[in-house]
Amino acid sequence: MSGGGARITGGELRGRGLDVGPGVRPTEGRVREALFSIWQETIPGSRFLDLFAGSGAAAFEALSRGAASAVLVEQAPAVLRCLERNVRELGVGARVKLRRGVLPGMLRALTERPERFEHVFADPPYAFDGHARLLEMAGLLLTEGGELVLEHSARVEPLGGAGGLVLVDQRRYGESALSFYRAGALAAAGEVDSMREEERDLLEVDP
Repeated sequence: MSGGGARITGGELRGRGLDVGPGVRPTEGRVREALFSIWQETIPGSRFLDLFAGSGAAAFEALSRGAASAVLVEQAPAVLRCLERNVRELGVGARVKLRRGVLPGMLRALTERPERFEHVFADPPYAFDGHARLLEMAGLLLTEGGELVLEHSARVEPLGGAGGLVLVDQRRYGESALSFYRAGALAAAGEVDSMREEERDLLEVDP
């Protein structure tokens, strides 16, 4: 991962810059724009979980576009300090919770809490090898009808599913890809789009 700037692409915070921590690779702006175009009908009022949060660009984008709240999970202390600064600068502290923990293991602690999410976004390092466990545990945090999106290298074929989740859609944007997962029963009922390709350990941290 390489450091770099990031800006929110839509909503009330559009154009606001984000502090990016060392070693962080923010999701590209065009990829975020595409994702939130897909989710535009379901983001307002939703609860958003951002795993491997990095700069928090995905979560802050969701909040900017009307999400009710967001939980951001990050492991590195230096990156968490950047997230704290972003929360303060954007003025979204009342709607954000920061969590420190190692993924996917700390997801078990989250499942023991009552909160569930309509949207889960995960952008692990490309070398991450725990995708099956991540999907299995994160799927337990989805509400009925919720959706998980995994960002990964476009050169890697995504898992067809794990736990109760199945792959229902995939989009490619240059070197990046987004894979969409939902609960198996919902996928079988045909409530999601067909797959298609497009060009182009737990600690709370007070923001």
